[in-house]
Amino acid sequence: MKKITLSFLLSIFSFAIIFAQGIFDDAIHTAVNFGSVNSPGAEGVQNIIDQNSATKFLDFNAGDGIGFDVDLLGVSHIAIAMEIVTANDAPERDPTAYEILGSNDGNAYTSVATGTIPCVSTRLFNRTYSFASTTAYTFYRVNFTGTCGTSTINQIADVQLYSAIGDTPVFTCPGDITVDNTAGQCDGVATYTITVSDTEDGSLTPTLITGQPSAGSFPIGTTIVSYTVTDSDNNTVSCSFNVTVNDTENPVVNCPANIMADTNPGDPTTVVTYAVIGSDNCSAINPLAGFSPLGTINGQAYYLSDASLSPAGAFTEAGNQGGFIGTIRNAADGTYLLDAIKKAGFLGDILLGYNDTASEGSFVWHTSDPATYNNWNPGEPNNSGNEDYTVMQSSGGWNDVNDIASYRYLLEIPYSPEQTAGLASGSDFPIGVTTNTFVVTDVTGNSETCSFTVTVNEVLSVDSFSLETSISMLPNPVKNNLFISNSSNIKLETALVFDINGRLVKSFNLNEVNETVRLEISALKSGLYLINITNQQGHSIIKKFIKE
Repeated sequence: MKKITLSFLLSIFSFAIIFAQGIFDDAIHTAVNFGSVNSPGAEGVQNIIDQNSATKFLDFNAGDGIGFDVDLLGVSHIAIAMEIVTANDAPERDPTAYEILGSNDGNAYTSVATGTIPCVSTRLFNRTYSFASTTAYTFYRVNFTGTCGTSTINQIADVQLYSAIGDTPVFTCPGDITVDNTAGQCDGVATYTITVSDTEDGSLTPTLITGQPSAGSFPIGTTIVSYTVTDSDNNTVSCSFNVTVNDTENPVVNCPANIMADTNPGDPTTVVTYAVIGSDNCSAINPLAGFSPLGTINGQAYYLSDASLSPAGAFTEAGNQGGFIGTIRNAADGTYLLDAIKKAGFLGDILLGYNDTASEGSFVWHTSDPATYNNWNPGEPNNSGNEDYTVMQSSGGWNDVNDIASYRYLLEIPYSPEQTAGLASGSDFPIGVTTNTFVVTDVTGNSETCSFTVTVNEVLSVDSFSLETSISMLPNPVKNNLFISNSSNIKLETALVFDINGRLVKSFNLNEVNETVRLEISALKSGLYLINITNQQGHSIIKKFIKE
């Protein structure tokens, strides 16, 4: 039998696991509620020490946490590690912090250890937290607080405290690793070295629990890597570290060359079409205030709302955003979106666009897509309490819900690059130069800008050409008075002055003048203006002048 020392315990990695023999024994020990607890009959406190992950302890009063006391019946133990197992469903109910306390009279308790619990979506997942302690107690109290989501419920499947036998294995565990993505891909390769040695057993081979092995491909974002190993004395040690992959590639934009176009004779505008195409190694998607970007699938951009709304309210809000509550068209899309939601840091129910509000039992998508795919949980939909809407849970399964609770929702909007200046393709472009600017942004916030000009040249009709050659305008630039001279026999009717943004700022009735007329423009601000001069026959010309 090996011997453990306090110095080893103090030097162990902060997330390492050390255990062999459990202190709690469901056959002889009784768990008692600590704090305000409201549990269903089949999900009471004794389940937390029965070492059966198929059962769980659930507390509807998450406000003060979920806690319990155990009387060890006069037998004292030094606890140096705690193992916890996540419950079977609803990751948003998992606690986020713990405190372990000990007592020798059942009244006065001393804090032994505290810590935080990272949120994970994996169900029935066991983790163990070690801590230094040299004091034996005959009573132990464990209290968990916080929730991983917005739930008002706490739950946990199992808890066990451990004391070690002999020398435990020693991990050489990497620190956190950060790498850049592989060029052209939405992942990156991280290499690391892990070794484990043991006094009696020598070198041991650890088992990968979560994450990817060394030299594996890790997705953009942060992945928790966990290893565990057990020696011949049944002492188990594990280590965990983070691998973060940064997306360092900007989107690629296929930006049009500058465009030249002519008007039809006498027309003041012409229709111009073009295409701006953006692509990215991960996914191109426009930023949207109040929403977390998830990615783009087949031209549809998906977002997770930051706010929680009732289902009916969410359907209205999605329309106000110019989109729909999202459709999941196949299993691959569902997996992609679920992973993106988890990377966004959310564990909880997400409202989908699948509903039967129009006809009970006939579910349709908000987008009107064919209802050819679903992923209902067993026994769902059951319409318990008139449930007309659908949520996707963190497990990926679907459940029907009513319109009472509030949920974050999946928003779907057709994707096109974000235009920040100019006119959309297919618009009537005015005579002159219009600068079009687009920004393509990827799901991690990298962006690329595209700019090009559309120059529209005026093509005059015969009559307009005649008018053009007979009209002169002086001075230019001008301060106060602009003089229009007409050398033709056709009388002039009106002169309309527009600013560079196309807004009418001044108009003049020329009273059928066929000679020189003075236009007083001193009130105009300095800048470039267009003046549209029309004659008695309805022909017009456009000229430019600068107001000083």
